[in-house]
Order: sequence, then C-alpha cells, then structure tokens
Amino acid sequence: MPKSRAKGVALNPLHEAAMRLAGLGLSRSKEKTRDLVAMLLSHGARAWRHSQPEAHIHLHIGIRSGRAPVRLKLR
Repeated sequence: MPKSRAKGVALNPLHEAAMRLAGLGLSRSKEKTRDLVAMLLSHGARAWRHSQPEAHIHLHIGIRSGRAPVRLKLR
C-alpha cells in the first residue's frame, strides 16, 4: 500500500480551503508564513506581468461550416 501524502498537501483548492478552515488556530504561524510567501509570489508575478510590453490583437473572423477558422494560443 502506498504511503499517505505529506501533511498539508492538497489535491485541489477546495480541499485546501477545507483543511485550512478545519485547522484554524492549531498551527496558525505556519499558515501565516505560507500566506506571506504566497502574497509575495503573487506580487512579484503581477510586477513581472506589468513590466511586459502591451499586446493588441484585432481579428475579423468569418465562421465557415460550423468550425472556427482560427486557433489562437496566448502565453
């Protein structure tokens, strides 16, 4: 039988939120640290996105035979 997952590892965001609500007050300092790291990462990502050049896309698309004639992938 495989070993169980490490404590605090969530399978999805809803599970993680439920585990946080269940564990309020037990190990709050650990979660405060995690929240601080997440906030700093999100602010860094936002600053990086803001520093990227602005992009404009203008498309005129005519639908033929029920299929979209253009596939667009943005990164």
